[in-house]
Amino acid sequence: MTLSLSSVAASSPSAAVDQGTRIRALAAVLRDAPQADAEVLLAGLARMLDAHIGRGHDDVVSNRRIRDQLDNIELLMALEIERAGVRHTPVPTVSRAA
Repeated sequence: MTLSLSSVAASSPSAAVDQGTRIRALAAVLRDAPQADAEVLLAGLARMLDAHIGRGHDDVVSNRRIRDQLDNIELLMALEIERAGVRHTPVPTVSRAA
């Protein structure tokens, strides 16, 4: 599950609207997650904050811990998204004949 947009796509107004819609949908999934899943997600966020607070942005060990937690959260979110029926599928690019 990839949630971020490339810098090129994020620069277009429709991409910003799509990203905002996706963020609101993900927030709704988080809000409606069962209590047990929400506790796991919150614990992962707490571990990321712990790895980040008081450390520099170039701290390799902290950055690795944060990426590991993001991977775990991404997996849990994918399960919640599947359960909620919220998916982001890329819109195919249609080429126009000149």
